[in-house]
Amino acid sequence: MTLLSARNLTVEINAVPIVDGIDLDLASGEALGIVGESGSGKTMTALALIGLTPPAATIRADTLTIAGNDVLALDPRQRRALGGSVMSMVFQDPMTGLNPVRSIGSLLIEAIRRHQTIDAARARQLGLQALADVGIPDPVARFSAYPHELSGGMRQRVMIALALVNRPALIIADEPTTALDATIQAQILELMRARMRDAALILITHDLGVAAELCGRIAVMYHGRIVEEAPVADLLARPAHPYTCGLLTAVPRFDPARPRLMPIPGAPLPASERLPGCAFAPRCPRARDICRAQVPALAEIASGRKVACHFPEAVA
Repeated sequence: MTLLSARNLTVEINAVPIVDGIDLDLASGEALGIVGESGSGKTMTALALIGLTPPAATIRADTLTIAGNDVLALDPRQRRALGGSVMSMVFQDPMTGLNPVRSIGSLLIEAIRRHQTIDAARARQLGLQALADVGIPDPVARFSAYPHELSGGMRQRVMIALALVNRPALIIADEPTTALDATIQAQILELMRARMRDAALILITHDLGVAAELCGRIAVMYHGRIVEEAPVADLLARPAHPYTCGLLTAVPRFDPARPRLMPIPGAPLPASERLPGCAFAPRCPRARDICRAQVPALAEIASGRKVACHFPEAVA
């Protein structure tokens, strides 16, 4: 069953396209990883789905449905009702995502009672269990703590507990394990994997290893567009787009025989700058005249594999 369907999703801020005509499909129980450099449009895509874009942003799409709801046809009140129950998001910065004058317990109780018809005592029990699930020691003591009294990793775990406590159908996680040590990161990934049995996940990350462990598919974004999408094993073994190849050669590995890291030359274009051709052409070692003159369409090159490149790597 398709849980999320987006066609030609575009987000503009002051007439500048930050997300430029992307398509997404996600079924219940499926996990999609979205990777790319900072500024590629990953987080703005997530904010557009959940309805939390800045006031200056304009969202357009031919189709945007989540769990059968036509998101663009909903008014703000109706969209807020979906947040937390049908879809939820783990934000990248837990310090700004939590209210500094509210205790952790009050935030959890409010989130639970907004979407579940239960009394405060039962909501407290669910909140304590949610904190225990994400590995917070002594949940009873932490329940009355304020965000500034917790470490960065513990604040991130609180954000994850808030996102998962109402068992939403769609979970969007924006760098959910960045502030966590390796042991807690493994615990959080296992918790998310368990919740995916009856939910879908969009994971935004710079860590291809985390994406490979949790996701079935990966979409690579560059300058507001998806430039490659493939099953995770295929993409890691045989990347087709030069940008994906560059990302993989820049990943550190503990292998003495591996050549030195090869960073991608240059820097991404500012969002406000548009080229007549491929946005990656100024950094691409294989760019030719057509690359600088014509934007490549995202096209299927093999079963389940799409790439937006005039000269992709062979994947057969």
